[in-house]
Amino acid sequence: MNAKSAISKEIFAPHDERMLGAVQVKRRTKKKIPFLATGGQGEYLTYICLSVTNKKPAQASITKVKQFEGSTSFVRRTQWMLEQLRQVNGIDPNRDSPEFDLLFENAFDQWVASTASEKCTFFQVLHHTCQRYLTDKKPEFINCQSKIMGGKSI
Repeated sequence: MNAKSAISKEIFAPHDERMLGAVQVKRRTKKKIPFLATGGQGEYLTYICLSVTNKKPAQASITKVKQFEGSTSFVRRTQWMLEQLRQVNGIDPNRDSPEFDLLFENAFDQWVASTASEKCTFFQVLHHTCQRYLTDKKPEFINCQSKIMGGKSI
């Protein structure tokens, strides 16, 4: 079973949620932690996941999921409601770049996806999900290639 289907089964299915998409990422900039956070848990993989609840009205959210070295299980970390997403920055609309930023009401993260095409696929799903589930206050997609936005360049 690949990581994304394992995440879907372990993290989202028990909460009656459907995972719509995920992208494996690493931080573009190191977070400055002024203290040793829980003794430093070693190496880990991070995934940014997009999910939606199965009950009506459906609630979409973005969740940071980690898998620590030597473990086969996944841990749900931070979660934001899709309404909290303010801006999606694709960094460079003129080339395939794996880098992107997500700006939320109360958080800002700079990421590098494992591949530019994985980022592109995730952005397409994210854009479509925003159009479908958010009625007002849709996030701004900037510096994104036109193929992500369904043809129109921003």
